[in-house]
Order: sequence, then structure tokens, then C-alpha cells
Amino acid sequence: MKTYNLVGPENYTVEQKKYIENYKRSLYLLSKQTNVMFLMWDVNSHFITGTDTSAKKYNMKSGADFEGKSRADLPCPTVAACAEQANRIDQNFIHKLKVNTGIETLAVYHYSDGLEAHVGKSRIFYHEESSAILGIISEGINIELKDFINIVPDYITRFGALGTLEAIDQNTVLNVDVNLNDYEQEICYLFLLGWDCPQVAKFMDEFRPNPEPRTADAVIKKKDAICHKLHLDRHTVKDLRDHLVTIGFHKKLPQSFFSRIIGTRIIK
Repeated sequence: MKTYNLVGPENYTVEQKKYIENYKRSLYLLSKQTNVMFLMWDVNSHFITGTDTSAKKYNMKSGADFEGKSRADLPCPTVAACAEQANRIDQNFIHKLKVNTGIETLAVYHYSDGLEAHVGKSRIFYHEESSAILGIISEGINIELKDFINIVPDYITRFGALGTLEAIDQNTVLNVDVNLNDYEQEICYLFLLGWDCPQVAKFMDEFRPNPEPRTADAVIKKKDAICHKLHLDRHTVKDLRDHLVTIGFHKKLPQSFFSRIIGTRIIK
């Protein structure tokens, strides 16, 4: 089996440089003819180039503006903030030294034109003649944020298309003079997904670990306290769900859950 080596920019041969320049020219032409999102990194997770469409997402003018930058250098705050996480995925992938494999990732960021989700299909960029791995190339495919929520098990929604999904925090007023803290919002959202008290207890033990495991009774008590806070006459889960839909809670996502999905993760 043929072996390949990682080669960084400081060690490019003349032939490798020509190969990269030819690829960059192809991306330049692609930028002028299509709106495809395409990016190219070296083995150190620094950009080699990208298409103009990609550049505009990151608040830059053209694909040439990517050259030499890292994710942390991009003028797109949420992308820069998650640079370490995304770079780690790159490095784990590239150090497997398998040129015929690929990965798919889900990326959810606040881009220059708003919050969007993309599937990134990445593969190794290599130079066959010198058995050199030169980096990674990736194509981005835009997806609806509601579809992203629907394919992540913890966020399966029962309400179909949500339109614009809002993040809420503990200062968001939901019912005239009522505010719910982060923990209360999380429990409400899980009830809206159709979960029962034992399921909520199990999830919250993983999401917000306690010294002692939560019981279904603990969740029931919290549910009753939320109902009281929302001035509900009846404290059943069904009455709580119905009220949450009435006040539009099902069209929002707790900030703590929202923050958990912002970033990049491997999905295949």
C-alpha cells in the first residue's frame, strides 16, 4: 500500500507549488461562474484559498482574502471563536494519512448574513506524484436550520418547520411578568419534544450533572414550580405544553442548548 506524507508550505517543491497554483486558478474560475462554497486548507489548518461566495460568508470580499489566514483570523466572530474545535477535526482527519477517505461535518455559525447551517464535505488534497498530502479541500452545502435541528437526536422537534429559530435566555419575558431561568427553559423545551419526566431526568443528568442522580419526582416538582410561576391552574404536563405553545415557546431554543450546537462537529 502506498504511503503518503504531510507536507507544509515551508517544504513545498516547485512541482507542488505549481499544482497548488493550478488548483487555485480553477477555484478562481469557479468563483466567477457559480455560487459554490469551496475552501482549501494546508496541513497546518491555514487557508490556501476559497471561492468568493465563501469569502462573503466570512465578511471578506474575495476568495484571495483567505490566503494565509487561520480560522481564528477570520473577521467572523463566531467562526473565530470556534477555531480550535474545527481545527482539531481537521487535524484528526488529515493525520490518518488516508487520501481516499472523506468526512462530513455540520457547521452552524452566525455568518455575515445571519445564522446558517452548512454541511461540509471534505477530502484530502494531495499530490500523487510526490506522495504528498498538502491539505484539505471542502465544499459547503447550505441547509435549513430547522433541518439541522431535526437530524440531531437531542433536538428532534414535534412542530415541523420553525422558520427563524430564536435563542432565548433567562431575561426573555415569556408571559407578561414571568421569566424562566436557564434550567426551567431547558425542562420546558424537553417537555415540548414529548419527553416524559424520567427521560427529562436522564437527559439533565448528562447535560447538567448533579452529585446525586435526578429522579423523575425531582423533575415533577420542578414542573409544578414552573406551572405555578406561569400562573397555570392545572399542573399537568399536557397543560404546561399547551401553554408553552400558546406563548410561542416552541419557536425558540434555550440559549444553553443553542450554544451547544453552534460550532462544528463530525456527522459522518
